[in-house]
Amino acid sequence: MEQLQNYILILDQGSDDLQLIESLLGHLRCPLVVASSPEQAMARASQAPPYLLILTGNQNQWSKSLVHQFRTLADTSGITIVALTDVHAPSWLRQEDNPGLDGFLVKPLNRDILSSLIQSAWVRQTYCSSH
Repeated sequence: MEQLQNYILILDQGSDDLQLIESLLGHLRCPLVVASSPEQAMARASQAPPYLLILTGNQNQWSKSLVHQFRTLADTSGITIVALTDVHAPSWLRQEDNPGLDGFLVKPLNRDILSSLIQSAWVRQTYCSSH
């Protein structure tokens, strides 16, 4: 089961960012699973929790109940949940307004920031699974 947990899950609901993320993660040699619906993402995460979940697309697509479901799963398995957003987007929410998210991955993305996030998420899950 541990091998299956060594991946990143992206919930991509029609965003234009998937190709860039896949390219950056490919350079970092990170196993990646892309889900196109919340149900598909939850099913996959429930079977084998990833160490990092990235939500892409419009923040209106991330219902509070969806984020809450992922947060419940994350709290038991050490998943880090981040939302991809644009720094200039008028709908960008503060962390306090999204208590289910661990943070935001703000565009434009670069390999160093993504690498740091991945390392932190992996360490977090490793630590959580050992306790």
